[in-house]
Amino acid sequence: MGLNLSEEKTWEYVTNVVLGVSTIATLGFVAAALYSALQKTQVIKTEFEAKVDEGKAFSSSKRFSLAAGSSISVVFINKSDKKVKILVGEVDCYGNVLIDIYDNVTIEAEGNKWNIRNLDLKSDYKINVQIEDGGTYTNGELAHQTVGYGGQKNFAVGALSEVGEKVIIHPGQNIMLTITNDTTQEIKLSVRFLFYEADQQ
Repeated sequence: MGLNLSEEKTWEYVTNVVLGVSTIATLGFVAAALYSALQKTQVIKTEFEAKVDEGKAFSSSKRFSLAAGSSISVVFINKSDKKVKILVGEVDCYGNVLIDIYDNVTIEAEGNKWNIRNLDLKSDYKINVQIEDGGTYTNGELAHQTVGYGGQKNFAVGALSEVGEKVIIHPGQNIMLTITNDTTQEIKLSVRFLFYEADQQ
């Protein structure tokens, strides 16, 4: 037996109400999910920041007094079996200096070893990198020449002199910064490296 007109209208009404309620509930769920996602802080870390959290990021620095006409050479040596990325090689000075950067020098005699600090102060993870100055260094390929100006930060990294550039030092490789005071008086300067261990060789 078929439905009469009144029953058909009642059924249509009930169906529309059910569909309407379902649609509203679905839209409400989607809106709530979007609102929740927007309220959460989206944190995007750089590779360096992630390495700090992992305890695999490091810094090392040293201050010098450089007599007029003299030079100091600083060598960064990767003795590990992994790639090391230098984020910053920074030279700060009170007077103008000349900066020459060499790749893969020969170390005839080792110099004064620098302290290397893990940027996670609770981590005991160590990296097999050696930074030194005052040794005997020969050969190497001159990669870059630049000038450091006193009174402002001057960044010298690998073959570039630019803030934020990365240089990858592969196992067994090194780079050397030679800083020359070509003024007529003694100046003070400092050299700092920020670097981290890469995930792959």
